[in-house]
Amino acid sequence: MSVKYELVTRSPGGKERAHEYASGDPLNPGEALQLRGRFWLVERVEKPDGESRLATAIAKPARYRLHLRHPDDREELGAVRRFRPGSPRLGHAFTTIDASQPISWQVMAEELAYDETGEPFLDLISERDYAEAEGDVPDHELEHAVERELDAGLPAVAEATITRAADQGLDVELVALDPGEEPDWPESQRYIDALIFEEIEDDLFEQCGVDVGHDPRESWLPTVKERLRADLDAFRSDIDGNHDEIEEWDFRGGRIFASIGTYEDEFDPNSGHGWLCRLVDSGVLGVAGFERVRKYQLEVESAD
Repeated sequence: MSVKYELVTRSPGGKERAHEYASGDPLNPGEALQLRGRFWLVERVEKPDGESRLATAIAKPARYRLHLRHPDDREELGAVRRFRPGSPRLGHAFTTIDASQPISWQVMAEELAYDETGEPFLDLISERDYAEAEGDVPDHELEHAVERELDAGLPAVAEATITRAADQGLDVELVALDPGEEPDWPESQRYIDALIFEEIEDDLFEQCGVDVGHDPRESWLPTVKERLRADLDAFRSDIDGNHDEIEEWDFRGGRIFASIGTYEDEFDPNSGHGWLCRLVDSGVLGVAGFERVRKYQLEVESAD
């Protein structure tokens, strides 16, 4: 029997939205759930009051961070990332590189945590499982980089960007091109032209500027296509130019492109973080040859 809640989220403009949500099990703080194309993180659950028969679940845009706990009690914190399909969860196995050798980890716990600005995220506590000792090594966190140099370090500018994002409570979005690969821009343009209404999630409509409560339905698809074309042009000009909005890092022979920003920036037509998030979420950059770095673990802090 399902349990019904009034799920309260907020729009980019700060307006609260209430949705009736049915869950197979009671909701608890720290649970990630999907609604209208976006993942939300339950921050707290309130009992029914005199005006409502339903408990209220307050949710914020879902984010996560990989948190490594070494056997010697050292800790390493990854970048805060948006929850997307395929994001790591409890039980997820992965590897990192230590002294040019892969070492294996597993997510052992999920804990609700807060960044420097007081916004929630899911802290994925990971511990060594030593699977490499038996030759059972999961894919490296940068999945398409298995055959690259394992001893290449992260550029200093990348370390600085990730640290700045953590200090300011910002999300990090990353995409990568394999060594020697160039973007297939014509294919991405054809992809936008061929988009159909049924392929687009409600959240992407809103990211692209559609007011789903008021705009005529027949205008939604043209609005999305116009926004994605403009985003693609802006993204391409920026990475081919001065990198005013999008950073580029050389890493293990390939290239990583990065943006940092807020939930609100995902909806901003003039934000580089918005360009990158919309182009990733729509699949436009995927057909151009970019891979979203879904499981990339960045060491931004180490405590002795």
